[in-house]
Amino acid sequence: MERLLQLYHEPPQHLFCFDECSGVQALERIGVEMVTAHGVKIEFEYKRHGTRDLFAIMDVGSGKVFGRATENHRQETLVKIFTEHVNQQPKDAVLHYICDNLAGHSTELLCRTVAQLSGVPYPSLKKAQQRRQRLESDEKRIILHFTPYHGSWLNQVEIWFGIMNMKCLKGRSFTSAEQLASAMTTFCVTWTEHFAHPFRWTYKGEGLAEKVICRFTEWLLLRHKQLKRDFLHKQVLLISNLVSDYWPEVSLKKWQDLQKTLTDCSDYLQQIIDGCTKTKQALAALLDGISAKMQGQSCYLK
Repeated sequence: MERLLQLYHEPPQHLFCFDECSGVQALERIGVEMVTAHGVKIEFEYKRHGTRDLFAIMDVGSGKVFGRATENHRQETLVKIFTEHVNQQPKDAVLHYICDNLAGHSTELLCRTVAQLSGVPYPSLKKAQQRRQRLESDEKRIILHFTPYHGSWLNQVEIWFGIMNMKCLKGRSFTSAEQLASAMTTFCVTWTEHFAHPFRWTYKGEGLAEKVICRFTEWLLLRHKQLKRDFLHKQVLLISNLVSDYWPEVSLKKWQDLQKTLTDCSDYLQQIIDGCTKTKQALAALLDGISAKMQGQSCYLK
């Protein structure tokens, strides 16, 4: 998150956000629209006429959008559109792209294409994590920046997708998927020619660490159904990172609440862990880390 925020506040010359809006339904509304004093009422019945996907790449500096409506969002389709966009940029410019962690954004085909467009060799990489690291490397002229998991809201093109939905899709009736694709494509052109503007990004990350701690504490207290073993393990690792690197950004009271909740919910946590040694060790390390920080802070206060 901090890396992306720095990009927004100190943007390079060529910074883009890209994503795909997949499975947009072409819905034909059945019935007559009725205009009332409170707005327009639309019958709830509709017919389905298939779907279309929209790939959008937004220039952060200008707000202009390069968009392509497609019948699918397979990796070959993404690579074709990505290559088309890159070829429209200055040949020797360093290009930065912000995208989410979708598996299609770190495929072998995309890595090979980025290397070819950058004019650098590509060693075949079988693991997704290795490919992401390769795509994020600044040793080439095309650099991808991945949002954190559950952090797609950090991608500015998501703001534009919301605008498109309100201005182009909401309440509209489409008799075919082709008509839907035409409407989305036309909106991209109209936006770029008449309404494009950079979004003023003001968020700097304040308070997020404390919100994460409060959310996890609340989930434990509520015995939230989302707390399955794998998810719990990820949350424990996340909280451990916050303990290690962001301790001062969370009030002592919130850390104390979390420590007490973890202790009080020990039986519940053991049921979720269900004998998984890796998660059990991570949880024990988290409690030890919080205790050590508490002890160090108490000594400091004295």
